[in-house]
Amino acid sequence: MTYSEQSTQLALDASVAVLVFTNAQRDDAIFLPLKPRQLPEGEAAELLRSGPGFHSIGVIGLVGATARCALKEPLEPEQTYALVGAFLAYLHSLFCDSFAAQQEATEIQELVRVWLLDDPRPEKF
Repeated sequence: MTYSEQSTQLALDASVAVLVFTNAQRDDAIFLPLKPRQLPEGEAAELLRSGPGFHSIGVIGLVGATARCALKEPLEPEQTYALVGAFLAYLHSLFCDSFAAQQEATEIQELVRVWLLDDPRPEKF
């Protein structure tokens, strides 16, 4: 299976996927989100301009509970571990921020629901 086929399949199978760009020394990386939502084209171009000399090396995705990689070329094990670690930090940020926003909205909805309940106590006025 070619890299193109592997990366496409990984992006399709994953619940979260990013396109990975690194510099020549491979000591810095940029993740371009592919899934669950992509960056608008202008934002993606601006992100890539922020890292001159960066080039695409592959796709990392979350399939089930496992992080998987489809890379254009083999990396040293330490480099692969660093990329997967960075991807796990990305997932933490993505899910924690999303959960916090959802939790606040849920709490507000619950307070409104309680406020609208009928008061079962008899009136004593």
